[in-house]
Amino acid sequence: MNPYNFRLKGNVSFGLSLLIICFTSCKESTPDYGHPEDEKTVNNNFPDFGRMISPAEFQSKYPGEKVFKLRQDYPLTKPDDSELPGFLNIPFDEDEHWMEYINAVRDYSFEGMTEVDFVAQENKTRNWYHMPWMHWGPQGSEGFHGLAKEAEIGPYQLGEKQTQAYQTYALGFYNEFAGYTLAQMWKDGNNPDPNATQSPNGFPIGTVIFKLLFTDADESAADYLVNPMTWNAYVTPTWNNGLDTGRVVKPMQLIQMDMMVRDPRADKYGTGWVFGTFCYNGKLNDGKEGSRRAENLVPVGIQFGNDPQDTTNFINPYPVIRTLINPNLKQTKINPDSTKLPPQHLGWGGRLDGPVDLNTSSCMSCHATAEFPKIASLVPKEAFIGDTNAMGQLTKLTETDAAAFRAYFQNLKCATPYTETATSADFSLQVSLALGYFTEWKDENVAGHWVNEYERIPTPMHRDGSLKIESNQ
Repeated sequence: MNPYNFRLKGNVSFGLSLLIICFTSCKESTPDYGHPEDEKTVNNNFPDFGRMISPAEFQSKYPGEKVFKLRQDYPLTKPDDSELPGFLNIPFDEDEHWMEYINAVRDYSFEGMTEVDFVAQENKTRNWYHMPWMHWGPQGSEGFHGLAKEAEIGPYQLGEKQTQAYQTYALGFYNEFAGYTLAQMWKDGNNPDPNATQSPNGFPIGTVIFKLLFTDADESAADYLVNPMTWNAYVTPTWNNGLDTGRVVKPMQLIQMDMMVRDPRADKYGTGWVFGTFCYNGKLNDGKEGSRRAENLVPVGIQFGNDPQDTTNFINPYPVIRTLINPNLKQTKINPDSTKLPPQHLGWGGRLDGPVDLNTSSCMSCHATAEFPKIASLVPKEAFIGDTNAMGQLTKLTETDAAAFRAYFQNLKCATPYTETATSADFSLQVSLALGYFTEWKDENVAGHWVNEYERIPTPMHRDGSLKIESNQ
């Protein structure tokens, strides 16, 4: 196959205007060029994807298929409160109602989407957007569906039949409330504003973000991947330590869906966010075809805090045989229905994590590290140190008293940086990546710096979101 480097087109599209780049807030220092007062959306022209076979090969071998188009016309006006999702009235923290809540979020995300194969521009029910700059770098997005390379699935992580490693690719979607924040960040495409996701800003109440995760594993590795929802994708043959040494077209199977909701009722738990995770189970297919098979996603659970008071030190080692539920957790709810949900390893101490995530982390602790520049590790080193079984898989962590590990499972207020000297990406790892990728591109193509980068002083904040005030005494 002849790879076609769309990155070059992205470089040309920015042209000489890159010479005015700075990272200060657009509100304070940069005129809003290119967006007259009567414009309602951002009109940038970010590349749609980063890696793809040549146009000639695509047209000859895949007639009738479409290439991915980035939805980037972010709204400059925040939606009215009348457009807030109805599920914000469902109690997410009650045992009797949390499943109703998470299924309502899934239905909200799928409405108008499954009919159009998750093409955001074709959804007639509500607007959904994508994150720009996912095209950049060795893990850049591909051209069939916009899937970006994410992580490795280690041997036995999905079950005892999975004897080799696989990989995951993913695509994220942002509703109109989230799209408003993306507009504030990217309305000047040459001068993104990282402060758009830092307090007193941040994603507004009503934000819904969901992500579909695909793998090159199939039913031979995990029997619940039978009757798959499959997308063609231009991906690396294997994970290969995250490197991109050549790509091939291969089928990728839907395995997981993650969602996050900015729900004001989660403020009392110190986070402001509600996370949910789903696992695909094709055994429930019952005749569904195409993208309707996304309905085979089964709730794993919900999380609205890290239960920092619970230091129960256990992990469910690979290969997982059954789901172990920790009854002491108050801010994680796990689906107990083993007739529909395949066995799950979950995260440390039974906190929420999906099948392609690590069993020593949690959804919320991982996303809390989202910041710019990225200083904190996605997962602390202590999450990889411990006792192992005969298969070489971790059975118990031995460094859980370390300060970095304990901090990882504290509750962090929304729009608050994990690292004091960084700027918060408000729990969005794609925001953190996008700003980082933009910076890499700028450094590679301009090979210089601006004084503004050194004049931007982060606002020191405590983990609870309160400002740090230096004493003069």
